[in-house]
Order: sequence, then C-alpha cells, then structure tokens
Amino acid sequence: MRWRREYFWPVVLVVIGVYFLLNNLGLLDWLRFDIVWPVLLILLGAWLIIRRQRP
Repeated sequence: MRWRREYFWPVVLVVIGVYFLLNNLGLLDWLRFDIVWPVLLILLGAWLIIRRQRP
C-alpha cells in the first residue's frame, strides 16, 4: 500500500488532537511534551530526507 500525500496533514491533525485529548484526560502524565516535540521534529526531518532519496 502506498502512502497517499493528501492523507498526511489530516493524519497529523488527528494525532495531535488525540495527544491533547489523552493529555487532558490525564492518561499521558508520563509523556512530557517538552521532550516529545523535538523528537517529532527529528523524525519528520529524517523522513523528509529519506523520502527525497528514493527514486
């Protein structure tokens, strides 16, 4: 199955919404956003580099 480009931003918004919902419900007290967002930026950058190197 090939990832379709038009699904990227909707999926990102859903993931962010689920994160904030679970955080507000107190289910993510162990997950600190100040540590998560730099990791997400690194993963996004790595994904963009890998994606551009594929033919």
